[in-house]
Amino acid sequence: MIHLRHTYRYMIFLSIFVVSMAIIQPITTRAQTKVQLQILIPLYIYPDNRWNDVATAASKLPVTAVINPNSGPGTCPPDAAYIQGLNTLRNAGVTIVGYVPTTNGDRQINNVKADIDLYVQCFNIHGIFLDETATTLDKLSYYGELYDYIRSKPNFNTVVLNPGTNIIEQYVSRPAGDISIIFESYSTEWPGYEPDSYVSAYPAERFAVLVHTTPDVNTMKSHVDLAMARHIGYVYVTNDIMDNPWDTLPSYWTEFVDYLTSLNARSYLLWTR
Repeated sequence: MIHLRHTYRYMIFLSIFVVSMAIIQPITTRAQTKVQLQILIPLYIYPDNRWNDVATAASKLPVTAVINPNSGPGTCPPDAAYIQGLNTLRNAGVTIVGYVPTTNGDRQINNVKADIDLYVQCFNIHGIFLDETATTLDKLSYYGELYDYIRSKPNFNTVVLNPGTNIIEQYVSRPAGDISIIFESYSTEWPGYEPDSYVSAYPAERFAVLVHTTPDVNTMKSHVDLAMARHIGYVYVTNDIMDNPWDTLPSYWTEFVDYLTSLNARSYLLWTR
């Protein structure tokens, strides 16, 4: 009788535990997966069919594309092929931002503003990508001034900062940018990377990662999973390599887009059920 009594109590406990987990687990899962992934792609490619592939992806999930005509805006206006490519992206709903170098905050700010003005005048895009972003407090006013300047332009509602590494929180809280790229490096370095603790306190869409030299689909998927787990909303993973890992699309582009789309659908279902 003692053995049966203990068994009965254990069964009651187990039943209560299972019911409790059924209630608690969806809540925990929701908290961990409330990230809707988006693509932020350095589209350093002269317009061709690959731009069409990027445009097609925008029908499945949000895409932001960085254009880089000539390490900056280049000629104004751009040539006919570039104008057509921009129209294709824009009509598909892609957010387009123009590349501008800042040399870690040491480039003359008036020269940076001149590049911004050319994008405003000639490209009909949505914002600016400030490359070579500094990460230190002494440069915050420089990037804050640029942020205010960009956001004052009609329809320029996106400023991307690219330090390529962790950045002090003040750049995010001020803000000096709407999106900060906090990792840009090799596939082998991504698993060991640690974002700053403050990242989880902000919306995931404030942060992005760019991972290159990623050899295969399975590694790509594991890198995307890590981005989601680390509360990073924008992601781009490619098997393109240095010296310029952004001059073509990954060979697994379709699988990449479909995987992000499937994760978003799964996350949405968990969050809303």
